[in-house]
Amino acid sequence: MPELLPGAVFTGILTALTAIVLRARSLRPRLPAWKVILIGGAAAYVIPPALVFLAGAWRAVPGLPDLPVITEGRIFIGAWMALAVLSVSHRPGRAPGIPLWACLLTGVATAALLPPFLDRVTGSYQRLSLRADVNHCTRGMTGRTQPREVTNICDEPITVGLCLPGEVNPAPCAQSHTIEPGQIARFDPGQAYLSSLPGNPNGLTVVACRPPARPSRMLSTIGRGYEGVCLPPG
Repeated sequence: MPELLPGAVFTGILTALTAIVLRARSLRPRLPAWKVILIGGAAAYVIPPALVFLAGAWRAVPGLPDLPVITEGRIFIGAWMALAVLSVSHRPGRAPGIPLWACLLTGVATAALLPPFLDRVTGSYQRLSLRADVNHCTRGMTGRTQPREVTNICDEPITVGLCLPGEVNPAPCAQSHTIEPGQIARFDPGQAYLSSLPGNPNGLTVVACRPPARPSRMLSTIGRGYEGVCLPPG
């Protein structure tokens, strides 16, 4: 079977939920479970590669404006808002109070406008704005308390960053290197060790990003310890 792209599982779940909601809005019998699973599985394998292809085709046409970067966080918040409006407007046995196009427009507007608004208000990049990491493209980064050499094992350039204590979002890691396939990036961790709980929450972090995203670090989702993240181009 073909490899799933990042965000494919979420895309499949979202598509399946959308099919369920749309079926309910049309006042038709519920879809059987096997059909819902089939819809979600097909969407997971088809939609992400299709979006990648369409984005590449768009960028290949001279004169067209740059597309906004679509992150998994933006898709989540946009989909959540669209489904929330769909649910609120649903009236059993009656026509929906809000048309489908208005629900979708609300979701798209939320996904496009909310992340940059939060970034501007807080002065740092929020999780909705973060880019996906490519840590799977590295050898020598994971499983080591003081990473010193990282090899790019993928067939595309990556930017690897080592952030020491005191470096934090929105500033990128001072030790950041963009390396071609097969090349090695070398770092100096000094006396710092990898961030870990509970013994060393304020340690260093390492992360690999797809250029032009920039390696940085921020508090983990539980509010203790730090993790490497990929910031938007800035």
